[in-house]
Amino acid sequence: LDELDKEPLKSSILDRDAVRRVVSLLVEAEEAVDAASPSATSVQSALRVVDSFVVPRFHYDPIKKVFYEHTGRLALHGEAGDKAALYRDRYQVLLQRLARDKYFSKPAFESVMTENESCEITSIQSLVGCTGRRWIMGVISQLEERQFYLEDLTGAVPIDLANAKITSGFFVENTVIVAEGELLSSGIFQVNTCGFPPLEDRETSLSLLMGLDFFGGGVIPTEEALRLSSLENKAVNDMFVILSDVWLDSYEVFSLVLIHVLYNYIV
Repeated sequence: LDELDKEPLKSSILDRDAVRRVVSLLVEAEEAVDAASPSATSVQSALRVVDSFVVPRFHYDPIKKVFYEHTGRLALHGEAGDKAALYRDRYQVLLQRLARDKYFSKPAFESVMTENESCEITSIQSLVGCTGRRWIMGVISQLEERQFYLEDLTGAVPIDLANAKITSGFFVENTVIVAEGELLSSGIFQVNTCGFPPLEDRETSLSLLMGLDFFGGGVIPTEEALRLSSLENKAVNDMFVILSDVWLDSYEVFSLVLIHVLYNYIV
């Protein structure tokens, strides 16, 4: 029953296919537990290679507030609108996660949280005519030379980062950030504080994704998840460094990445 709760059921009626999927997962988990010994762990059960062309593609529907799977054929080469769709989908995923955060969600009753405590996100289009401190989330872009902007799905606004308090991390173009500040009369959003959107723990995310398989490796049963969690806790000195949109054919980029990023992990 616990595994059935994770299945993305289309109706309240339980069909045969859902039961078969759950039974198969439980059988695989039992076989993996039996094959694992206290002294050694099967590499096949710990690692799984998934073809990039069979990885499910999910899109978020902001109206219905649900994820739906892309059923069309995946092309080898992207089309003109695919790059814009990538940033739009990334923004939607972060925005729906941010809306669940207790500090950024709109209070049900005005008396529950004061204005100073509330960090409700304001769309960039809604900044016009607003006064006082506001929170916005957007993508850093450079629409004009030497002038950075924050863009969301409603518009773009020039930003001033001269006196901003910036949290730890790398902030580059195409990075999604949350910024707190005020829109000046000149039309520039003066940033006081900015940082990455807050993280959400794995248990909370899994409980809200209704058993959707985002990686194509299958939904991990509870027993297998506990075993992998134990392996993760033992590998305290292991890590993955993931870089994206890094142009290593540029000498300046290559030297900065090699010296300031990778060198810190090597030593």
